[in-house]
Amino acid sequence: MGVGRRAIRILAYAWAAPTTCVGLAAGALILASGGAVRYRRGTLEFHGGFSRWFGRRCGFGAMTLGHVIIGRDPYLLDFCRDHEQAHVRQVERWGGAFIPAYLTASVWAWWRGEHYYFDNWFERDARRTCDDDW
Repeated sequence: MGVGRRAIRILAYAWAAPTTCVGLAAGALILASGGAVRYRRGTLEFHGGFSRWFGRRCGFGAMTLGHVIIGRDPYLLDFCRDHEQAHVRQVERWGGAFIPAYLTASVWAWWRGEHYYFDNWFERDARRTCDDDW
């Protein structure tokens, strides 16, 4: 990787840092509750422990918070990786505004009578980016 490309990656990590910090706090809770972590494609992937319970309770397999991806288990992380990596790229574009923008997109979809998750612009973009059919 050249110096210019490395500098761009460092800036992307810095720009996404506010959202990543939320993910790292969640990751600490996951590790403290018996979960595990691994490094994949420039992100830390946490699974097990609290995330297993929380994911079942909230109905998700994986979720992205900056350069942190939280999954119920390693198999779901493998299955969802391309979709979650699309969210990582979104966070790199939106920076600290990602979480408020994502929540606003959910409210906007709901307000229009659509589904808060499936019709959220960020989710539709991630599905389109990775050719997800669901």
